[in-house]
Amino acid sequence: MQIIEGIHLVASGWLGCSLTDPHDCHVYLLSGPGGAVLIDAGCGLDNDAIVNNIASAGIDPARVTHILLTHAHADHAAGAAALSSTLDAEVWASTETAAILRDADENAAGLIAARAAGVYPASVRLVPTPIARELGAETIDVAGFRIDAIPTPGHAAGHLCFSVRTAGKSVLFAGDLVFSRGRVAVLDTPDTNIHDLHTSLQAVLATQPDLLLAGHGSIVLDHAVDHISTAVEAFEHGDIPAALVP
Repeated sequence: MQIIEGIHLVASGWLGCSLTDPHDCHVYLLSGPGGAVLIDAGCGLDNDAIVNNIASAGIDPARVTHILLTHAHADHAAGAAALSSTLDAEVWASTETAAILRDADENAAGLIAARAAGVYPASVRLVPTPIARELGAETIDVAGFRIDAIPTPGHAAGHLCFSVRTAGKSVLFAGDLVFSRGRVAVLDTPDTNIHDLHTSLQAVLATQPDLLLAGHGSIVLDHAVDHISTAVEAFEHGDIPAALVP
């Protein structure tokens, strides 16, 4: 599903467009003359469909050189090992996410607790995932794009957002930091930090994005600043922004 020129949605679960497995996050394909890159990897239960959707977008899956992960939660990262192997693509992630995925640490990823709560079926598992590069606050060159990696803890430790300018637009791949209409996902987990969430929202607001491409929910095609500002203003009024789901 094309969002704008060079950006396609190739996976999405029940909190989105139901393109692939219900437990998948939104997985985005960013493609250009120099190759292609995936933002996040889904839960690992429908990898063939993701590869097929890349091909259906008119992109040879062999052109995907990198998978950039926003964080280690299973709906975003459990599919990374298999997709990396299938596509021969390098996985890049923050230092915190890399440590969790290399060891397949399901406790640190929150997966054990989430399975026990019925969020994921038993078939969603982490497997040891090679991480080719650990990312911090930096600009990276991948697939012909210059992408800013922005550390944005709050929803999860080691969370990253990715900012890129393409097709004349400033695009923010927000992971689970912030969603349309300024909603957030505050979890009852040790690595959720409300103070960090506020600070991270201010950091991404400073990038002045046109598009907000979050990990779930609606896609914001313009005026993304207004959506992020809604969340920031809630904090500044002493409130927590509205939740993604009740």
